[in-house]
Amino acid sequence: MRSTARRVAAVLAAPALTLSVLAATSSPASAAVDPGPATAAGTWLVGQLDDGLLLSPYVDSEGNPYPDFGASIDAALSLHEVGAPAPVVGGISDAVAARVDEYVTGDAAGDPDSTYAGATAKAAVLAQTAGDDPTSFGGVDLIQSLEGVVDTEGATNGRIVDVSTFGDYANTLGQSFAAQALDTAGSDLADPVTDFLLDQQCAAGFFRQSFAAIDAADQTCDGSGGQPDVDATSLAVQSLRSQLDDTDVAGHVADAVAWLKTAQNANGSFGADASLPNANANSTGLAGYALFLSGETEAAQRAAAWLRAHQATNVAHCVYYDAADTGSLAYDNASLKAAQAGPMDDQLRYTAQRATAQALPALRAAQTGPGDPQALFAAEYVKAGGKKPVGVVQAAPGEALCAMLGEQSVLGYANAAGEGHLPVLIPTKTGTSRVEVANADRTFGTAEIHALGAKKVRFALEKTVAAGKKQLVAVRGLAPGESLSIVVHWPKSGSKQTSFVTAVQANDQGRFTHSFKVPRQPGKGRVVVTGQFGNRKNSKSFTVTR
Repeated sequence: MRSTARRVAAVLAAPALTLSVLAATSSPASAAVDPGPATAAGTWLVGQLDDGLLLSPYVDSEGNPYPDFGASIDAALSLHEVGAPAPVVGGISDAVAARVDEYVTGDAAGDPDSTYAGATAKAAVLAQTAGDDPTSFGGVDLIQSLEGVVDTEGATNGRIVDVSTFGDYANTLGQSFAAQALDTAGSDLADPVTDFLLDQQCAAGFFRQSFAAIDAADQTCDGSGGQPDVDATSLAVQSLRSQLDDTDVAGHVADAVAWLKTAQNANGSFGADASLPNANANSTGLAGYALFLSGETEAAQRAAAWLRAHQATNVAHCVYYDAADTGSLAYDNASLKAAQAGPMDDQLRYTAQRATAQALPALRAAQTGPGDPQALFAAEYVKAGGKKPVGVVQAAPGEALCAMLGEQSVLGYANAAGEGHLPVLIPTKTGTSRVEVANADRTFGTAEIHALGAKKVRFALEKTVAAGKKQLVAVRGLAPGESLSIVVHWPKSGSKQTSFVTAVQANDQGRFTHSFKVPRQPGKGRVVVTGQFGNRKNSKSFTVTR
């Protein structure tokens, strides 16, 4: 059934959706926050819900897809952060509550009397965010269950631990949710859980994702070789924001934020860790929003620009994405390209769902352009044929742009500085191409590209010149103002072998005249005239007589 999805999608798409704007502009030239990307992503995400849940592409023995409870909770939390109406978030919370046992325990999957610590903590945060009672969520007291999986003695005091026959897979991500949930609930275990979370931060500022072995004497990040993890660091920053009145917590968060800034790539993106170093939307979204919440406006804006440039967006005649996929965030460059090949298949859509569910709030830092966008092409002439980049300036960082020439429609994205480069295929013959450039709002400019095709340059000279007299070369038929060069090859026995005339231009009638004195030694000379490009040339010989 998709009735619930359609209903809440309609609510989200309505004008009632308001995005909170907390980020200040980074400079007087910066523009205001643009709610469009987050609205489009949120609308698409809600449309993916099936009775309040995101479904995985994997099916049970009866062919029914398994719900992805974790991604569904991510979606609810993200939609809440961008100001989605309460019924949207509440609908997801209700759907998770109805099947909460399947998420927080493995009882139905052959793991009796189990409690999954991270899932329990995440579900508790969902209940609190949606305004539900976490002590009676689908009949489960999530706070009591969570407290029951917290170690309270020795080096592991405050550590969450899975109760499962399959082993303990609890990690810093779940610990972050646990610290948030227990602090919000006013639990006596909030402090030790928070302290253990802070122990997972190394001196460099990052948080690691995996805990030390449960029996290790040293449970700290520095004491057991912790490795940097962007996702764990970002989630810790977000989860600890309710405890920033504690100066110790605030100091740890400041160190984490400082480290995140050093981990950001020049294009605004983030990779996850050493095993997943490539830029991806999940890590960029988590880090970007952590930076946004911490007041690191410029860094958050650059992350939002990278995400926006990985959002499926159709502009003008650049219809690269299936209508059902527009608004979604692609996981990485490869996923974005795959989405352009046709409607997303189940696996690609699932990847986009998970990416959008985590990255959506970071789009709150998306900016409009600093002014009216402009299309431009600097070169006066280009060689005909091949692709030439049409430039755009003052676009919104990361926004989709479309260059149109004839039947061509070239989609591109502005970078974090609001600059775009759209490679357009130019005809192979001499002529002027007028390329229209559009963004999602309108066609905002036209760039003229003057191309010069292959040509046998016309010029005249004297076929014979007396030794020591002047030769006159008269070039005609060039483009107005076209650059040209003249090379004179003298008789081999002469006093000179070669002379050059370069960096000259034809007049506005495409003409240029040059005279030179020939040597006193008789023999054959040759003149080579080359236009602005190597495929526009001609050569002629002359004789020097006594």
